[in-house]
Amino acid sequence: MEVRKTICPFCGVGCGLDFYVENNFIFRVSPSQEHIVSRGHVCGKGAVASEVIYAWDRLTYPLKRVKDTFVRTTWDEAISDIASKLKEIRSKYGSEAIAFYGGCQNTLEEGYSFMKLARALGTNNVDSCARVCHEPSAMALKELVGIGASSVTVSEILNARNIVISGESVTDSHPVLSQYLVEAKRKGVKIVVIDPRMTGTARIADLFLQISSGTDIYLYNAVANYLISNGLYDSKFVKERVENFDEFREIVKSYTIEEAERITSVSKDKIIEFARIIANKPTILSWGLGLTQSSGVNAVKAYINLALLTGNVGINGGGLLVYRGQTNVQGSGDLIKPDVFPNGPMNEENAKELSKIWGFVPPIKKGLSITEAFLRDSNVKALFLMNYNPAFSLPNRYKVIKFLKSLELLVVMDPFMTETAKYAHYVLPTPLWAEKEGSVTNLDRTVKWRFKVVDPPGEVRSELWIIKRIAEKLGFTGFHDDPKLVFKEIKEVAKLYSNLTLDELMDYSVDSRYPDHESSLYKDRFMTPSGKAKFGLVRYNEISGDSYILITGRVVTRYNSDELIKRVPGYRNFSSDLLINPEDATKLNIKDGDMVKVVSKCGMAVMKAKLTNEVKVGHTFAYMHDYYVNNVVCDDLDDISKTPRYKITFVKIEKLG
Repeated sequence: MEVRKTICPFCGVGCGLDFYVENNFIFRVSPSQEHIVSRGHVCGKGAVASEVIYAWDRLTYPLKRVKDTFVRTTWDEAISDIASKLKEIRSKYGSEAIAFYGGCQNTLEEGYSFMKLARALGTNNVDSCARVCHEPSAMALKELVGIGASSVTVSEILNARNIVISGESVTDSHPVLSQYLVEAKRKGVKIVVIDPRMTGTARIADLFLQISSGTDIYLYNAVANYLISNGLYDSKFVKERVENFDEFREIVKSYTIEEAERITSVSKDKIIEFARIIANKPTILSWGLGLTQSSGVNAVKAYINLALLTGNVGINGGGLLVYRGQTNVQGSGDLIKPDVFPNGPMNEENAKELSKIWGFVPPIKKGLSITEAFLRDSNVKALFLMNYNPAFSLPNRYKVIKFLKSLELLVVMDPFMTETAKYAHYVLPTPLWAEKEGSVTNLDRTVKWRFKVVDPPGEVRSELWIIKRIAEKLGFTGFHDDPKLVFKEIKEVAKLYSNLTLDELMDYSVDSRYPDHESSLYKDRFMTPSGKAKFGLVRYNEISGDSYILITGRVVTRYNSDELIKRVPGYRNFSSDLLINPEDATKLNIKDGDMVKVVSKCGMAVMKAKLTNEVKVGHTFAYMHDYYVNNVVCDDLDDISKTPRYKITFVKIEKLG
């Protein structure tokens, strides 16, 4: 059999896989021994990643809606109709009535071309699902240190003295990275976990701070004050390389360890131990959705402040590591934003530079993010979605579905008839990841080429093929269906990617991290206008509610909306569990296995109670993969990033029957 390599379609580790292929059929999957990050490892989902390719319900030809049903159509008819309708809506309502949003399984080339087509139509309503997960990380990192990405690589975990993991269950979300934690622990690296839930990762920690959801900012400001007051911060690093120290010190001086104990419900002794651990170098401060989807940009800033205060940035074994949840979340966030061009700030100068490459001048008026379009009564009339399922994944589902039904044109590109596709006017079948090629950027800035392994079925056409032909039908030139040509253009447009080569991307054994192959950024200077980092000046705003706090999160056997995993034999029978602390269950007269109704101000869901001490008293936990969870999660957004607060929903719980 021929062995063909590619990149796993699941989490942000971006593991290398070897596929054993004969006669366009995949017979076996094994981990790539040469991949620089995964190092010959694969998780259970990656090991069966090829199974979904042969799902019985793959879409294999274009569909259009006729009244309440879908009928088969041709590519020519679908593309002509879509282009005609886009022109009509633009003429009737203006370009700002059109929006293009994509998922984060899309390659760099697909996302870039999609974004470019939107701007050719005159709209900046372009975004990716990075908005709903790690946009707070990108914004905080960009502002405080220079680049909206991890400053340190996964391999540097093995050179650390300590690693802090905030709001992330690595064992559930990024299981292949567990190898690094196990190896680090054997070397004596201390592991600190900060999380409202006792996760698998927390169980191997040397120190576990079981924090109350949404109180992160108070904790980190109090720790900062303790470090300053006790002379445990790196005064030389701060003086030479960080701005705003006096203002920062003035803000945090009112945050005390004693009050942090009351607010966070973490003992004073543990908070002090945490502070003293991170005062030692080198320390990696890492985080996941527990931070970004609770207190947003300001929580990430407060956390980054601790790394700057202790001088744990720009050194071997120290830095800032973001656990990105999908294969190309980082790359999608790098290139596709409604208020930033891929070459920099949205201004006339950058628009003119883009026009030299694109052949048209993009608009400079800020567009709508995904959440603003769906959840804030927008005037969007035409929506183009590429491998994205917001009817499942966005909060306040009732509002999301109402918006989808209101559209005059909804085009969905996807391999399956998803919950969102059911509301479309046109459904265009796309390949799965192993049926096409292109590049993806993982959680530590590693960019690798995802090779094509087999041909797609039926009349399925690649996203680049579809985008190019719609663009041509609209009268636009300069679009390519060859991903190598698109990557060449990305290098020309996006400075972050300009130093990478296709040869590096295609060799899984070599370092292909942007911007210049560094394992640790900012050793000499920060990539800010002044060359210095700056402290984020943030304050804690107390959350309040008279009921339980619902947190949503991942479990290792499932993946996001389950489209890629529920079609795999052995992964189909999922249980919709609501995790409840036994003390709370006693008050509610709920026993393990009882059916319960979960109610918020947005909606309700029926779930099965699972009693466990994993969750804190006053908190409850549900898997984000369950369809009905987002009936309950409300559309409360972070003020800065417009990211939903999936980790803080006040709910009432009632026993049924």
